[in-house]
Formats: sequence, structure tokens, C-alpha cells
Amino acid sequence: MSIEDFSPNVEHLEPSSTLVLAARARALKADGVPVVDLSAGEPQYASPAFALQAATSAIEAGKTGYPPTSGLPELRQAIAAYLTETTATTAVDPTEVIVSAGVKQALFNCCYALFGEGDEVLIPTPYWVSYPALVDLAGAKSVFVDTAWDDGLLVSVEQLEAARSSKTRGLLLNSPSNPSGAVYDLKHLTEILVWAAEHDIWVLSDEIYRRLAYENAAPSVFDIPDRGDHVILLDGVSKAFCMPGFRIGYAVGPEQLIRKTTDLQGQTTSGAAGPSQYAAAAALNQSDAREAFVTNLVSQLHILRDIGISRLQAIDAIEVQPAPGALYFYVKLLDDSKSSMEVAEDLLLNGLVASVPGEPFGSPGHLRFNFAVERPVLEEGLERITAFFE
Repeated sequence: MSIEDFSPNVEHLEPSSTLVLAARARALKADGVPVVDLSAGEPQYASPAFALQAATSAIEAGKTGYPPTSGLPELRQAIAAYLTETTATTAVDPTEVIVSAGVKQALFNCCYALFGEGDEVLIPTPYWVSYPALVDLAGAKSVFVDTAWDDGLLVSVEQLEAARSSKTRGLLLNSPSNPSGAVYDLKHLTEILVWAAEHDIWVLSDEIYRRLAYENAAPSVFDIPDRGDHVILLDGVSKAFCMPGFRIGYAVGPEQLIRKTTDLQGQTTSGAAGPSQYAAAAALNQSDAREAFVTNLVSQLHILRDIGISRLQAIDAIEVQPAPGALYFYVKLLDDSKSSMEVAEDLLLNGLVASVPGEPFGSPGHLRFNFAVERPVLEEGLERITAFFE
């Protein structure tokens, strides 16, 4: 088939680069090449035992029918309770929650329901690779707002205002950030939401890494009382609960929007997998076990982050962001004679370390490494990265 055979909906759609690179690393390992894979965007640890047991019990009890399109009532209630426990919001109604097959599906639902032809959506760089594709699939236009390395790769209200036009309809915000690990503090986040409310701009806040913060807690948009009516929180269980394969994400926002995204989901994927929903409900409902799991995970990741930052800072050929949140080291290449895509390729084939180049994140000249791996794996990867650049 040629490109002319496809509809305009997908003719320019490209595969997720992070998934492609992770697949390539797995293929090399399957062929016996001893690659250290630091490319994957997921924690490489076991899921909570109590969540796994809930999924097993649901299957054994025969709870394998079609779940409600918007999510099991007990999971929607668990999400509402979890947010009231872990943010400053006073109340979340389960009718304001939709459960989807991962945060990506929830983001697609919201973009498709809110944006269309002629609309513009602001996306600070660097960004998660799927943001522009989701905006494009909705028929809208992505407007990229470049951030500065020396400013911690955080976007300012002044930069957003400079990029705003009469067509600006939305803002995709991600804190802690994938790929940079940058975290917006409460003051900064409040300023952005106040600005967005003044201009009737929808804020889609991707908070999948919110619980993974190492210096100070990463605030949620639900920590801001006067956040306005055009704010959507997106989260899931893939990162802080080490459950990426369960494919459970959710969006929380105005009830009318949730009803419309439920209609959309009902015509596309329908409800997320039932046993996964029971597992997610258990992960969120068991408050003491949940918080103990997250606390232990953050403690492990904090140690790994500190080890990696110290080692990477000693390499003259790169600079590294401090990574106050998320799972990643984001490094800047100081030699611009090769693209980061070429460097990543060279590092994979000759250094035997899989990374993700900056081009798919909208920031050429950078590399992303996942540090949520076992410590010996990370230390071996750091040894190879050091040797490669030296």
C-alpha cells in the first residue's frame, strides 16, 4: 500500500518512538546481545501483591464479563476516595471519573471530545511523545512552547501567553515531566491555572508520575481550590503502583465531559479489562498497604536517582537535569556534531545501552534514560555510558 491509500486521519501518523526503541532493545537481547535497556518508560519492579490477588480472585470468581464503559463502580469510587486522600480537594464524585485502557486512552478521549479543526493546543517542550499525535488525531493543531535548560525545562506563564492566540483551546501539562523529571511547584502551577481560567483554556494535567517525587511533593491541580471548571486530571496505576501491563488509567473532570468521553469510549474500546480494574481498585482502596508500597518505591528510586546523577555529572560530554520527579535522567549532549538520534543508535550498537533520543520529545540534542531498574542493571548501564562518552 502507498500513503495515498490511507485516509487523512492517519496518513501522517507515526509509531510511538519509545515503544519502537524498546522493542528493538528487546529484539537484540533475544538474539543474545547483552544490552542494558534503559529506554522503557516503566518501573521494572513487581506489582503490589494485594493488587495481583484481587485480579486473581476476580477471575476465579468468574468476574470476566464486560465491565461498564465508564469503569467499575467500585473502581470509580476508589479513585474518588484516593484523590480526596492524597490531594487537597475536598470531594470528588465518582460520576466525575472515567476509567480507560491506560492514560493514553483517557487523554485521547479528552482531546477528541474537546478539540477539533481550527483549535490550537499548547504543548511545552520537551513533551511526552504521544501528545502531538493525540492532538492531531482530534483534528487540532499542536503549538509547541519551548522551555529552557537553565530554567529547569519548566514553562512560564509569560511563555504561554506569548504562544496564545484567539484559537488556543487547550494546554497539555505534565508534572512530574516525562522525559525531563521537572516538577511545577504549587505557586507555579497556580499561576498557570489562573492564566488558563482567564482565557477559557482547558488544562489537561497528566499526573501519572505525581507520587514519584524526590525533593518535595509534586502538587496536583486538585491541590488548587480555585482551579476553575476547565481542568482535567489524568492518572493511572502504571507508574507509582508498578502496574503498566494492567492498562488502567483515568480522567477526572466535569461530569458533562465525563459523560461525553464515556459515549466516545463506548464506540471505540468500551470498558477497560475487568480483572485489571479489580486489581486497580485494590491498589487504591487499601490505603495503608498502598502508601507503604509507594513510600518504599520512592525510597528505592531516590537512591538510584542519586547514584545516577552523581555518575552522569562526572561525564564531561553531557549535562544532566536533577530529576526532581518521574523515572528518568534527561541529559544534554554538549557535542552537536551528531544528532541525538545518531548518538542513541551508536550507544545502542557500540555501548550496548538502550536510551531514547530527544527528537521524539521535541528537544533534539538530548537523551533519556530510565533509572527505575534493578540497581546492578543501572550501575552496569552507567559504567557503559561513562565508557562510551569517554
